Amino acid sequence: MELVKLPWDLEEEILSRLPPRSLVRFRSVCKHWNDLFNDKRFHNNHFARARPQFIFLTESKISYSIDIDLRGTIEVREVVSDFTCQAMDLIHTTITACDGLLFRDFWKQGVAVWNPWLRQVRWIEYEDKGFHFCGVGYDSCKPEKSYKILGYFNCLRKVSDTYHVSYRRVAIYECSSHALKFIDAPFTQWPIMAPLSLNGNLYWLTHEPETYKYFIRSFDFSKEIFKPFCLLPCLKNRSRDELVLAVFKRDRFSLLKQCNVTGKIDIWVTKKKIDGEEVVWINLMTLPTTNLPKLVNKFCGISYFIYDKTLIMCCGDHQTGAACIYFVKGDIFKKIQIDSGSVRFSHCVYLPNLLSVPL
Repeated sequence: MELVKLPWDLEEEILSRLPPRSLVRFRSVCKHWNDLFNDKRFHNNHFARARPQFIFLTESKISYSIDIDLRGTIEVREVVSDFTCQAMDLIHTTITACDGLLFRDFWKQGVAVWNPWLRQVRWIEYEDKGFHFCGVGYDSCKPEKSYKILGYFNCLRKVSDTYHVSYRRVAIYECSSHALKFIDAPFTQWPIMAPLSLNGNLYWLTHEPETYKYFIRSFDFSKEIFKPFCLLPCLKNRSRDELVLAVFKRDRFSLLKQCNVTGKIDIWVTKKKIDGEEVVWINLMTLPTTNLPKLVNKFCGISYFIYDKTLIMCCGDHQTGAACIYFVKGDIFKKIQIDSGSVRFSHCVYLPNLLSVPL
């Protein structure tokens, strides 16, 4: 049978739909493919088609990338890097994603920038060990991404000879130059969970102490300012109701609210992409009260994503604390325990890709 050579544009289209683990292996097939996998335009096309996964770190030396398809079939792959070859203190560390790259904060040490599929890691060490990591972004007005970390220092202000007042001094740490710049913050309440990074900026849930109205606050790395972004589409009726913000379709937000009394979960999404214009929320779905865990006071946090009206969520089991993945699509419900030996873990949602770690 005579072999038929596919047109190059069709070949490229097919390759852009394959997972990173396959493309890394295919580099050795031919020089043309190897050159293609180094091409920035191909990286962007491939990244645009990526489906969200979880990255999952344990206190042992094992880390996982967890993929779930729309039938609820789970694929768990062990991933290795220089910083996963040691036991981890997960009480004081955070892992977060920024445009496909993973940033893992090591408390009072520095940050590891990581792409698990390329097995690339860059270590950024803090010169001042008192710097506390909050989130990562970049100046979106510049053509090249220069990553910056928003964080703070815990300080004491002397009021009298016997009395001191604690406060936080906010700063931006520029990864490329290691420069530290202090800025003013018009608030005292800092986000408990790591903020979301979207299009270079940071976003997190907060509320007005006087009115308890919940809204999204943002930090713009281009202008280096904090600002209120938008109100939430729902109220937090009780102190133990849970609100969780996530990225939806790469450039929008989703908001999950669970009523602590009934266990009912409502999910809202923004109608349009986040671009500075007025934000409009729509109620996407309501999930049943049975089977799903109570999300309040989850020690290791909650991460989730919405894909084709399917909720895929990672958090600890409400009885054992062990890490579990919950899959809910219509009447279909699945609960999958990930690592029976771990009751302390760190996790986040990310998009697998071929983006190189900036060196």
